[in-house]
Amino acid sequence: MNISSILLTNIPLQRSPKPQTIPFLIFLCFLALVTLFGHNALAAQATLAWDASSDTAVTGYKLYWGTQSQQYELLADVGNSTNEIVSNLQDGTTYYFVATAYDAQGEESGYSNEVFFTPQATCTYSITPATGSFTASGGTGSVNVTTQTGCGWTASSGISWMTITSGSSGTGNGTVLYSVSPNSNAASRASASTIAGQLFTVSQTGAGTYTITASAGTGGTISPAGSTSVNTGGGQTYSISANNGFRISAVSVNGSPVGAVTSYAFNNVTSNQTISASFTPTTYTLSTSASGTGSGTVTVTPSGTTFSPGTVVTLTAIPNTNSTFVGWSGACSGTSSTCNVTMNSNVSVGANFTLKTGTYTIYASAGTGGSIYPAGSVLVNRGASKTFTVRPNYGYRVWYWKIDGSYKFTSATSYTFSNVSANHTISAYFRR
Repeated sequence: MNISSILLTNIPLQRSPKPQTIPFLIFLCFLALVTLFGHNALAAQATLAWDASSDTAVTGYKLYWGTQSQQYELLADVGNSTNEIVSNLQDGTTYYFVATAYDAQGEESGYSNEVFFTPQATCTYSITPATGSFTASGGTGSVNVTTQTGCGWTASSGISWMTITSGSSGTGNGTVLYSVSPNSNAASRASASTIAGQLFTVSQTGAGTYTITASAGTGGTISPAGSTSVNTGGGQTYSISANNGFRISAVSVNGSPVGAVTSYAFNNVTSNQTISASFTPTTYTLSTSASGTGSGTVTVTPSGTTFSPGTVVTLTAIPNTNSTFVGWSGACSGTSSTCNVTMNSNVSVGANFTLKTGTYTIYASAGTGGSIYPAGSVLVNRGASKTFTVRPNYGYRVWYWKIDGSYKFTSATSYTFSNVSANHTISAYFRR
């Protein structure tokens, strides 16, 4: 808010030619206030004040004003008050004011000396951001200007290494674009510019150098290795490779893992950096399986499922007693019970088995109090299954079974031999 004041002293008010005159003297003091609402500089007000007349016949005052000198379109009867606020004035327009005094009979004096005032809007400015920070490589930036509608402003850098590229002047809200040149000096620099009457400070780091230290563990390389100097804001790319029989296990930058990558690039370097690579021996997996109508196992020498490159592994096929080994599949071939493989890749081997031909005898019997079916010597083909059922006599129940000499206490009334590959005996016993 701007406040302008005008003080007029010893201004006699000339009386109108009336039958009766009222001599008095009035002093006029003018005070104008301009108030902005939001961004609109359109509604101002003026406060006018004057000294009371010494003439005791004066009972009131009138205030006249207009936009042309000696021509007053508006008036206000303020009574015996010695001040008045005039509102809704247009910014940038000149207004002229005079006052008169009157007595109880309504006789009015002539005009006082004329005073005038031109309200002007008050402009406030702010910028965002108020600072800018750049590396030695330079760059571009922007600043937002905030002010009232109709308020003008300018922007100038005043710095040789900063250039205003857009928005060097404007009215109301606006944006200033600027660019900062690369700093080839080792020292950093900073300076202030003026944007919309506000200070805008720009700082920039110097073009110093930083060191990137690269290292690799056993089993691979990193290139370039050792210490490499990089200018401020510059970059460097590294390649990581594993030796034969090894693979990249991890790559770390400044102590933080970035994965098992084969390359890594540093950009916009502003401090010392480190990069390290580690490697682990490559291993291959051996998987084995058994298939066919028979059964058996596959042994591995040396034992295990993962092996280093070049390891020679011996596989042996061992059939179960009721089966015969008939051949290999996968990485092995032939009918020999052993096979050698060299682990230079993942390997899968299958052993095929078939059931032996022939028959076996199962001898079945029952104690007192019941019977077993079938009973006696029962012939069963190799690999087949056979079920035996017992029938307790009236007043008896199954007590226990005796199978191949082993006791099995159960009240079950049947028992099955599965995948027969040998002779067997079975007996059932009863009790009342």
